[in-house]
Amino acid sequence: MRFILRDCPPDWKDLSNSLGILPPIAKILVGRGISSPFLAKRFLSPFIEGIADPFLLPDVEIAISRVKKALVNRERVCLYGDYDVDGLTSIATLFHTMKGLGFDVFYYIPNRLTEGYGLNIEAIEKIRKQNASLIITLDCGVSSFSSIEYASSIGIDTIVIDHHNVTESLPKAIAIVDPKREDSLYPFRQLSGVGVAWQFARALVKSLLDEDSYLEETLDLVSLGTIADIVPLTEENRIIVKRGINRLKFSPRIGLLSLMRSSGIEDSMLSAELLSLTLVPRLNSAGRLGSVDVAIELLLTSDPVRAKVLSGQLEEKNRSRRGLVDKILEEIIRRLEGKTLGSTILEYSDSWHSGVLGIVASRLVDMFNRPAFVGKKEGDIVRFSVRSPEEVDIYSVLFPLKSMFLKFGGHHYALGLTIKEDEVDNLKNILDSSVHIEGEELVEIDADLPLREINPILLNQLSLLEPFGMGNPRPIFIARGVRIVGREMQSNSKSIIIEEEGKRFEVFDLDESTIMDNCIDLVYSIKGIGKIVGIGGLKGGNS
Repeated sequence: MRFILRDCPPDWKDLSNSLGILPPIAKILVGRGISSPFLAKRFLSPFIEGIADPFLLPDVEIAISRVKKALVNRERVCLYGDYDVDGLTSIATLFHTMKGLGFDVFYYIPNRLTEGYGLNIEAIEKIRKQNASLIITLDCGVSSFSSIEYASSIGIDTIVIDHHNVTESLPKAIAIVDPKREDSLYPFRQLSGVGVAWQFARALVKSLLDEDSYLEETLDLVSLGTIADIVPLTEENRIIVKRGINRLKFSPRIGLLSLMRSSGIEDSMLSAELLSLTLVPRLNSAGRLGSVDVAIELLLTSDPVRAKVLSGQLEEKNRSRRGLVDKILEEIIRRLEGKTLGSTILEYSDSWHSGVLGIVASRLVDMFNRPAFVGKKEGDIVRFSVRSPEEVDIYSVLFPLKSMFLKFGGHHYALGLTIKEDEVDNLKNILDSSVHIEGEELVEIDADLPLREINPILLNQLSLLEPFGMGNPRPIFIARGVRIVGREMQSNSKSIIIEEEGKRFEVFDLDESTIMDNCIDLVYSIKGIGKIVGIGGLKGGNS
């Protein structure tokens, strides 16, 4: 782990004086490119009105016209969504809205293990038997060329509502609502799938009721899906998540409230980071192990007794999921022992559970700071889940190689691909020569902050920077010349006692392998209400 203090232009002084914010907070903002008072005010106090007009999305008016026709003709509409949290919340958001508007609507979610990702022909046949004449795909569909063509051939129209990267051509759907289209006028291209679904729902309400509604009653769902999909928590995503977390704190839906209780978290503790570690994996666990019925029912139920039963079932599924992840991760680490790591990690097996490979890949990225490909061999092909650290846009690396793949799609840092097994070694060689990363993780320090300056005013201003996540990481500080004077063990929590100018502070989770002396420069972050979390200890006087 290598540390570097982020360069901070002198603009921070003007920002601190004009807005009355503390110097460390001003330095964080300027260091992240927010240097004018206007931009800083908008960042610190984001308003829901900062969300763009949904009618700027491509094809949205065509899609609304077709959906209105379905309402007038009493057609059955199927919402077809992905099985992850982004897809589930997309379905729940649009289902809630369309039901309230009087649509005859139902949903279909494919089984991850037997059907895989995206729209498929077998699912279309099942949907046809339920007399649907319109399918709306959510968080998928932009790459479902043959399936959409088949649906059209049997008289079922398709509207695609997606946020994945698009290729040179588009499927022949009635409408393709995706902000990543080249012809899109929508100003923010990094919405999650549920973010696009929510904007479509807003456009639908506006068109039918002539009400410019922000549908705040669904923002708990929208924020959860946005957090789960690991999109940048900047601009519109920041507004959505900040508003959605407030809704979860003060007015959560019955199912999510029950899941929070079974997860052991309180309303006051909620943050994007905490939700990504608690509610998100529990909701994802159902889809990863096969059927998502438990998760989607939990999001839609209004029965508190049923919600308690469903949240208990998700807890059990999550325990099973963790066991599978740990087993695969241990096997991969054994394989890597004694090897010189290349610029990517690529491992696969015919015995691994395909539903948890993305989690394993993410864990490997965290451990080794390089792209990770984790795959399941099925006959003569391998299906890989791919994850990457922020400094490597793995989608852009792989896109020129797409002719090698049987299937390919996803985001800049998370995607899936299918490849013939006899091409895997060739892929690994290409990756090792084309992906260049620092072997050592680089940690950027936002500002100097002596421990004695941590006080309620600073903590309150620091909370204004939330939500933290991709694109807006939790700030990292350095306190110089502190002394280690003791160590404590409480339950399973280990802490170090630090002394600075005669005052003592408790520091949690500091990796002692980074400590070379009792006098150190402490690199740390602040969580919750002033919990100091150590990241590294540099020899005192160095930076």
